[in-house]
Amino acid sequence: MKLVGTILLACWAAALAPAAAEEAPQTFSFDNGAGLTGTASHHRFSSRHGDFYPHDGTPVSRFLLHRSYGPGALHYGTTLAGDEQHYYGGVSLGPATLAYFRGRGESFSKTSNPLYHDLNQYFFHGGSRSKFEVHGAAANVALPGGLSTQLAYSNISAPRVEDRHGYYAGVSHGRFEGGVFQVDRGGEKVGGGLNLGIAAGAIDLSYQDIRSDYGARVRRVALEWDTSPSSGFALELEEARHDRYFGGDEQRVMFRFRKSLGRIPAFNAAEAEDDDTAGQGPGFGKAVGIGVGLGVAAVALSSGDSGNDGATRFAVRNDAASSVLNRINPVSVRQNIEHGGWIHRNADNTFGHTEPVAGIVNSVNIGNPSTSVPAGTTASASYHTHGGPDPRYDNENFSPQDLLSDRLAGVDGYLGTPAGFMKLHDLKTNSVTVLGRINN
Repeated sequence: MKLVGTILLACWAAALAPAAAEEAPQTFSFDNGAGLTGTASHHRFSSRHGDFYPHDGTPVSRFLLHRSYGPGALHYGTTLAGDEQHYYGGVSLGPATLAYFRGRGESFSKTSNPLYHDLNQYFFHGGSRSKFEVHGAAANVALPGGLSTQLAYSNISAPRVEDRHGYYAGVSHGRFEGGVFQVDRGGEKVGGGLNLGIAAGAIDLSYQDIRSDYGARVRRVALEWDTSPSSGFALELEEARHDRYFGGDEQRVMFRFRKSLGRIPAFNAAEAEDDDTAGQGPGFGKAVGIGVGLGVAAVALSSGDSGNDGATRFAVRNDAASSVLNRINPVSVRQNIEHGGWIHRNADNTFGHTEPVAGIVNSVNIGNPSTSVPAGTTASASYHTHGGPDPRYDNENFSPQDLLSDRLAGVDGYLGTPAGFMKLHDLKTNSVTVLGRINN
């Protein structure tokens, strides 16, 4: 009864949590009998993170070709996912396989991969939508005693930011595999992690720990049980915490059941894409899966905007305004000059704020909403303070010029007053609301 209750609890928790919708791949394979083999697959992948990771129903197509030559083989493959493309090739000779990969895309990677399956990439940073390119190399080398080792390197470049570099080292033996990775940017470490996987009979157990040096950490545990060659279930537990994201901690329980021709995608390294059994050489699928997965992790751990990775984010816009007004309003009251700035919406639908700028006793110039917020974000509201209790001005209320400025900018406005009130000018309803108290 205890086991049944645990499974029912997991199903209930999964029903409440956003879920991934990944179709079983439609696959076609061929073999000409003379050493040339190939595989083509197509499926649709949607993130289970909903609005927090907004890409829905991305078609993913994969193609692989292998040509055997005596003791070795040549390999070529490609993965297409919307506006993202990855190309990879390699050679196997004896116990070693070397692979090279190259790709490009817009925003963040939309491909799923067995190394870091459905990684919530926006969780680590505020994000900025920009083009990126990734290239690198990976190797899988079989050693005596059934041991093999994997090495990978990736380089990610994007406009207006330092290149990011990822490094991976792993080992596998029988049905055990594990590895560690690190991501650097501008010569400094920005994150890293590890993954472990072990299989015993029909049961696979996996663990991942992915950390950013900006205060984000994701830990994941997955249990898969194949009840038959064509069916099984998976239970996944995930905990995500971020020191710089207020309201962003997540705890998820995922329970999935399948009845299909293939395995459930897992995140226990690259086992699901290892093609050794097809006779194409040792570990080409594993090498490519690790190499491309390392690139995905490097993109996830650093946004492409070095100013955003360590920036504070808020799930609610009012919280972003409250945070900056609580900090600057006492300074404004003491100096009796206005301060102000912008509240902006990030690419992941969270909110941040620009640093306040100082004005004069009765005004502050916060700039243009299209050029004064970080690249890849949109101005959502203005904010400003009114200085101290000055008998020359009605500092407890929005001035007519304040209201007009919001209308011209097309955004709402927040005000911090000398008496310690935070007020909101709602542009849509043309109303002013007192939201609460702030420091003064």
